[in-house]
Amino acid sequence: MNQILLTNEENGTSSKGMKPVIRFFAIVAIVFAIVLIVEGALHLYKNQKEGKDYVKPELSYEKNGSSIELKVNGEIGINKVTYSWNGGNETVLSADGRKSVNYNIEIPQGNSKLTTVVKDVEGHETKFQDIEISFNESDDTVKPEISIENVSGKLQITAKDEKEISYLTYQWEGSDEVKIEQSEEDKTTIKQTLDVEKGTKKLTLVAVDKAGNKQTVTKKIIGSNGPTISASLDGDNFVIKVTDEFGITKIEYTHNDEQKTVEGIPENAKEFEFRVPLKDGVNLLKINAYENGIMTEYKCKKTK
Repeated sequence: MNQILLTNEENGTSSKGMKPVIRFFAIVAIVFAIVLIVEGALHLYKNQKEGKDYVKPELSYEKNGSSIELKVNGEIGINKVTYSWNGGNETVLSADGRKSVNYNIEIPQGNSKLTTVVKDVEGHETKFQDIEISFNESDDTVKPEISIENVSGKLQITAKDEKEISYLTYQWEGSDEVKIEQSEEDKTTIKQTLDVEKGTKKLTLVAVDKAGNKQTVTKKIIGSNGPTISASLDGDNFVIKVTDEFGITKIEYTHNDEQKTVEGIPENAKEFEFRVPLKDGVNLLKINAYENGIMTEYKCKKTK
């Protein structure tokens, strides 16, 4: 009888030949799994970055006569702002990675649509809804005027428009903005007196008229109590001493009916002394010392 025998030796040889194949497929499966995990993680990161974690920039605007002021604010630095009027040629404005930018753009004649696209430093682009705005040459395009006067240690602010003023705002450095509306008594002018604290601070003033024209003025204000004046007698003379920490700019005096301006005050002098000879009889002396627009008055009387 014929028999087919499978020896242990042959069976062992076949088992050894299968192991490399199994190892190969196992490695391939592991590599494939790693690739899937990495792709999934990247996809999740991208979705989070572009979805819940990404906050789009904000765009606001304000018409200012013949121009429009665009204001862009974002949590991510802004790379550039691109705009076009009525679907025409695009203009690119650089933002240099700042998170807040303002641009003043001239408005074309007639009714127009402004298209704006903002691109941040990470490459995200945000296209905003078109802004519809109009401008005609007959519109009021003249900005209000702002003047500042120093009156006895206080600031007199005047905002004036040739047609009709709307409001005035002022803001001291480090403080909140204050808004003053136009009064019905005078539609062209707003006046406001401000106290000045001692020291140096920046003051920003903004005046807006009824047509939306805006004027902005920023000044560095040095708060001071003005010059200090003292007077004494030395024989037949008044001895007058004037001091001021920010510099004396002018000294005037009236001796009875005689008015004079003191000459020879050095530039930026913080201390200055001069003499006024007494006259026979009653001597009335009035002194006005100035630190720019701030004046200090001093009076004294002596009979010789």
